[in-house]
Amino acid sequence: MKDVELTSSAGSYYWGYYCHLITDVEWIKLTKSKQEEPVHQAVKGTPEYNQLVKRDWYWLDFKYLKLHGNHVFWTDVQHIQQYPEYLPFFPEGQTFKQIQNIIHFYCNTEVPIDYEPVYMKEAEVDNFVLETVDKLRDIMEFDKRREP
Repeated sequence: MKDVELTSSAGSYYWGYYCHLITDVEWIKLTKSKQEEPVHQAVKGTPEYNQLVKRDWYWLDFKYLKLHGNHVFWTDVQHIQQYPEYLPFFPEGQTFKQIQNIIHFYCNTEVPIDYEPVYMKEAEVDNFVLETVDKLRDIMEFDKRREP
């Protein structure tokens, strides 16, 4: 990656992918800690556990997107018609296929408006986002200081 210009399309992709991986690590930490809560313990180990927990996650996503009609998902992502493959370990077209899956999911899934999340509260996700963005900023600032 040393030969990649960070402001190029490939450089932006690599930074975004790296940030995505860091975010996944942080999300795993949060969801693991949530599993210790009594509300989770009551359903943990049941066949419905993942579906129940993820329903909250996705509902919060849908709520956010519904309230933010000018979000980049609506203005740009849903209109992507092609996408280059930058990582050699992904089969050609894999990233574009995943983008299309995400677009289909968020554009074609109905969720109840009056749902009240049980396993993940909105404030927890808001806090997660703020803390993770701070961590990513720190990482990026550190990396900038390391450049010659």
